[in-house]
Amino acid sequence: MNIKDIMQTRVVTVGMDQRLFDIKDIFDNVSFHHLVVLDDEDAVVGVLTESDLLASLSPYLGKAAESQRDVHTLTQRVHHVMTRQPLCCDANTSISDAGRSLVDKGISCLPVIDEHNKLLGLVTWRDVLACLLVNNDN
Repeated sequence: MNIKDIMQTRVVTVGMDQRLFDIKDIFDNVSFHHLVVLDDEDAVVGVLTESDLLASLSPYLGKAAESQRDVHTLTQRVHHVMTRQPLCCDANTSISDAGRSLVDKGISCLPVIDEHNKLLGLVTWRDVLACLLVNNDN
């Protein structure tokens, strides 16, 4: 089996200049944990995870000790905290190769791109694990 058989094709994307306020709003209202960052030509230039976001925000946001400086962390732009030049794969990458890349690099997702660096989908470690569990049960 290849990545094209398990990848998610409905992927939320963001621009490099979006503010973290908008990104926090996205993550606060959805159940996924990865956003793909596109440039002006819709090429993949980065990945922003919920963990990246949380690491860049003040831990005092929304707390009694919150200050204006804490709120200001939400004005940062995506390109300040995203992972640049993320490891990607193509749709024909085997699931085992993708899984190996996720584990070896200690990452949680792989954008799936075409030969022009355009986004086709996204595969996460959970997608790979679910596939392996289903195939082992059969």
